[in-house]
Amino acid sequence: MPDGDKQWQQPSRRDVLKYGTAGGVSVLAGCLGGSNSTDRFRMFDAETSGALPSQRHCNPWNFAQRGAWHPGALIHDRPVVYSPAADEVYPLIATDWEMVDDTTLEFTFSDEWTWHDGEQVVADDWVMQLQLALGIMEYQAEDGERPHQFIESAEAVDERTARVSLYDPLLSTYAVRTAVADLVGDESRGIFTQHTDDQWADWHQRLHEGDEAEAETVVEEITTTNYPLLEEVVGNGPFEVADVGDNVVVFERYDDHPNADNLNFETCSVRVFENDDPTQPYTSGEVDAAHIQFPVRDDVKSQLPEEHTLVREDLSINLLFTFNCGSGVSYDTPFESANVRKAVCHVFDRQQVVQLLEGVNRMFEWPPCRVPGSVLDEGSHDATDWVEDFTLYGQNDTGRATELLEAEGYQRDDGKWFTPDGDRFEIDVMNGADRKDIGVLRENLENFGIGTNQEQVDDASFDERRHAGEYDMMPDRSSANGVVPLWGLDLVPRWLQSIAHFELEAEIPMPVGDPDGADGTKTINVEEHINQWQVTDDSEYHRELMWWWNQTVPQMEAMFQPDAGAYNAANWTLDAPEGVIDGTEDALYLIPKMEDATMEYTGP
Repeated sequence: MPDGDKQWQQPSRRDVLKYGTAGGVSVLAGCLGGSNSTDRFRMFDAETSGALPSQRHCNPWNFAQRGAWHPGALIHDRPVVYSPAADEVYPLIATDWEMVDDTTLEFTFSDEWTWHDGEQVVADDWVMQLQLALGIMEYQAEDGERPHQFIESAEAVDERTARVSLYDPLLSTYAVRTAVADLVGDESRGIFTQHTDDQWADWHQRLHEGDEAEAETVVEEITTTNYPLLEEVVGNGPFEVADVGDNVVVFERYDDHPNADNLNFETCSVRVFENDDPTQPYTSGEVDAAHIQFPVRDDVKSQLPEEHTLVREDLSINLLFTFNCGSGVSYDTPFESANVRKAVCHVFDRQQVVQLLEGVNRMFEWPPCRVPGSVLDEGSHDATDWVEDFTLYGQNDTGRATELLEAEGYQRDDGKWFTPDGDRFEIDVMNGADRKDIGVLRENLENFGIGTNQEQVDDASFDERRHAGEYDMMPDRSSANGVVPLWGLDLVPRWLQSIAHFELEAEIPMPVGDPDGADGTKTINVEEHINQWQVTDDSEYHRELMWWWNQTVPQMEAMFQPDAGAYNAANWTLDAPEGVIDGTEDALYLIPKMEDATMEYTGP
């Protein structure tokens, strides 16, 4: 920065940084990294539509004005890096981990990491975070219920050893993934609790030593307090906060970080824009990289930088049709019947959608099976062979749809379908007017004689109604970042069941792949099956879960969207293990942190 700009160091700096103030953007462009040639690594803020940086905090348990992910995941390191796409664990602060017995996992912490105030990072820091999360979960749990499905407790054996005790045996990779996952907040993004910090220590002590009333007070405080603010946070990663404004955060390299020598640049920034699409600022050189929303539409590709390079290529997002399966809700929906759900899936004509994809989405061309489309496309998993025998929908097979509806007592008269009660068969679609696949499905259903009603509601009503089960079908989007994570216990039996309302216990025809059930049926409990798969690593559990999904279709995968990020390789070289650079959500944050990774400025 030129010497003549000394006024930027005055207390009024935040007034100048204020987003939207006169001259603010142009000044930021010159001083805070908006120019077209800079050795500052400038990232598009993935939380652009959320809280402004000046309002964010690094409290992983308060989702209001959250900053523990963006950009807190840059300035905080985590014990290990888990790649959901590769299903592999890489060392970071923890250099080693092992199952010392079937239910005890121990992590060995490096002695090279320090907090930005110079204190060493020790096992107690992470253990405090785990204990706080488990304490919150214990307060929220029903009497007699485990606070967490797998983790029973955590303790620091010594400064370098963290011990995680499990209720049940788990294989090592599953145990590590469970221990470093999000528990009730953004804990997976880093170690946020310095155990010598007075505020964290106070909450920790009161939560574990107080009575129930005190626990209620502490949980309320932890989950609503904006502590610590981003501009005051003490991190432990390769960068520390230098300046915070309403539309940008600037970070300086922390030279005592173990990987600092692999970084030949001193600053980076995360920038907020009015629009949440990173394409324009990326193509115009206002940022060097973006975490998400690539690839782009066909008509935009020519505008991308010549050295445009993707990251996170193994990650994707599923675009689905979600049915209200009717379990435990009072709403009268035709989709309480699996045969009716199957009939609608058969009526869909996915080929009509192909011409509408615009280079961003991809058709999910396989039977519903809850496996990422990118994995099936690559043929990199045994599931690619398994699904060859599964029921394929989306072929506009009106003959099969007719058989399924008639089996449920539906009748067709003069080209229109009627319910078993004699009412006109109509389906209420909640939201999705902007989804082209939903439009195609509605057209297919109308042509087949099933009426549809399109209803758009606001976000709050949408969330309330899907949890209450007050809809027939709706669109959904979900991350499909790896074969194993798609079947997480917190995801399928809990979250997904809470919006699709399916029975956790189900009958599936056997053998797998035979919808007629030549060998009869098998009763499975979805939650128990997932649990056993994680305990035994027996792929047959996974195969039967996929078959359950295919035969009950609580959701149908219609399309998938590569969930990549991008950077301009004309000025930057990023190198890391493939499982990290293409298989993790935080690739741009993780590469500067890891021993086997480098981020280098190579521009003018």
